[in-house]
Amino acid sequence: MPRLGFAEYHLIEENIVHFITGEGAKLDIEQANTCLDVYRQLDRPLGILVDRSNAYSSSLEFIMMIAELKQIKALAVYVPNQRSAKVADSQKLFFPIPFQYFYEKDEAINWIKQHLD
Repeated sequence: MPRLGFAEYHLIEENIVHFITGEGAKLDIEQANTCLDVYRQLDRPLGILVDRSNAYSSSLEFIMMIAELKQIKALAVYVPNQRSAKVADSQKLFFPIPFQYFYEKDEAINWIKQHLD
């Protein structure tokens, strides 16, 4: 898995990126630019699976920068518990694309696939 200073990611399929942020990371403009660079290098429509297994914080600027990238067609969030689900649900408002959280990663991946067809 390629590592960034604050996270790691890998392609589940050609157009689905699984993104795992490190415990305690603080995501802001710098981290958003790093994520956007990764997505732009892939140069194709993408579905993103955000893994919230670890606790981390995302600034409003980070969320808005990611939400504005037209290349992202769907965003699924894996949540291990109800607290993470509430965080994901609060971020949903900022995304003009299909956005949903899931308690099972396989369900999230299947949902992303439906939005990429």
